[in-house]
Amino acid sequence: MSTALTSIRIFLSSLLLLCFSSMGVKAYSVLAHEAIIDASWKPVMLPMLIEKYPNATPQDLVMAHSYAYGGSIVADMGYMPFGNGFFTDLLHYVRSGDFITNLLADAQNLNEYAFALGALSHYMADKYGHSMSTNLNVPIIYPDLQKKFGDVVTYEENHMSHSRMEFAYDVLQIGQHGYTSEGYHDFIGFNIAVPVLERAFFKTYGRNLNTIFSNINADINTMRWGVRNLFPKLTKAAYEGNKTEIEKLNPGITAKKFQYKMSKRAFNLEFGKKRKEPKFWAKAAVFMIGILPKIGPLKALKFKSPGEEGQKLFAQSFEAILENYKIALNQVHDNTLILPDINFDTGEPTLLGQYRLADHTYSKLLEKLQEQGYKNVSPELQKNIVEYYAKADTSKINSLSKSDKKKWDITASRVLELTNFKPASADSTQTLATKN
Repeated sequence: MSTALTSIRIFLSSLLLLCFSSMGVKAYSVLAHEAIIDASWKPVMLPMLIEKYPNATPQDLVMAHSYAYGGSIVADMGYMPFGNGFFTDLLHYVRSGDFITNLLADAQNLNEYAFALGALSHYMADKYGHSMSTNLNVPIIYPDLQKKFGDVVTYEENHMSHSRMEFAYDVLQIGQHGYTSEGYHDFIGFNIAVPVLERAFFKTYGRNLNTIFSNINADINTMRWGVRNLFPKLTKAAYEGNKTEIEKLNPGITAKKFQYKMSKRAFNLEFGKKRKEPKFWAKAAVFMIGILPKIGPLKALKFKSPGEEGQKLFAQSFEAILENYKIALNQVHDNTLILPDINFDTGEPTLLGQYRLADHTYSKLLEKLQEQGYKNVSPELQKNIVEYYAKADTSKINSLSKSDKKKWDITASRVLELTNFKPASADSTQTLATKN
C-alpha cells in the first residue's frame, strides 16, 4: 500500500474515532422514539392539538406531526456525528423535567406545542426504556458485565454494550414496522421548533443556545444528512451480515425493508441547501463506515441480537412508555403535569455522587455560568444547582486524588459564589430569554 493511501486510511480512521467517540449512541432506540409518536398521534396527540388549535388545517397538522418527531429526538441531537455532546448531557442530567415543563409553558403556536409534546415523549421513553429494557438486557447478553456490575448495567458502566443494544433495537424496529419509503421519509422530515427551544434552553440553563450551536439550522440539516446517508447504510450492512438471525426474529423480512434511499436532489428540494455541507472527509468517513470492519469505535455499529428475552423486555418497556406517555399527555391537557428532574440513563432522580456523567455535566454548567458572571441565572436554576451540591459527602474529600481534590475545590468555590449571588427575578430572566 502506498504511503499516500496509508496516510488517508490513518486519517479516516482517526476521523471515525473522533466522530463515534463523541457520538455516544446511548439513546433509547431512535426509531422507537418515532414509533412512540406514531402510536400516540391519532388516539391522544391529534385530539389535543385540534382542541387547542381548532382552526388548524389538515396540512397544518401534518406539519405539526413533523415537529412532534423533532421534539422526540431533539434531546439526542448532541450525540449525532459532529454534534455537541454538552447540549444532550444537559437535557439528560440537569433539570430534565424542568426543561420539558418550560417547553410546554413557552410554546406559542401549533408547531411549538407539538414539538414540546414530542419532547415529553422522549422523557418517558428514556425513563422507562432504559430502566425496563436496555439496562436489564445488557447484562443478559453480556455475562461478563453481569459478573462485574450485577443485573443492571447503565450506559456509564459500559458505553459500548449500550450502543450496540440500541443499534440492534433500531434494526429490529425496521424489521418489525417496515420503515421503508414513506415512513422513513417522513421521519427524515422532522422539524425542530428553534424559537421555543431557544427560550426554554435559556430559561432552564441560563445559557443562550448559540453558545452550544453556532448555527442551529445548519446542525439540524446535518443531522438529517446523517440520517439520510448513514443510517440506511448501517442497517443494510446489519441485515446483510446477519440475515439468518434477523429473519428468525422477523419472519418474512426482506432486504428491501432495510433499504430506503433519498436522492441528494430530492433532499435539497425538500429541505433546502442551507445546511452545514459535509466536507469531503466527512462523506468519505460515511463511505468507509460501510466497508471497514466493525472493531474499535465502529464496534458499536456491529449488530448484536438482543435475543428473545431482550425483545420481550423491549416490548414491555414500549407498552409502559405508551401508557405513561398517555397519562402525561392527559395531565398536560388538565394542567396537572409534574415532571421530576431525573437522570435519563437510569430513570431515577439526579443526585450528586451517583452518576459521574451527571456530576461532570453539573460541574461544566457551573463553570460556564461563572464565565458569564452568573448574569442569566434564574432563582430556579440557582436553587437547583445549590441543592444538588448541598448533599455532597464531604467526608470522602480527603480520600480523593490530588487532581480530583483540586477539581472539587474549584467546584466548591463556584457553588459558594452561586449561593451568594443575587439572581434576577423570574420575570426579568424571562424577558432576557425573549430578547435573546
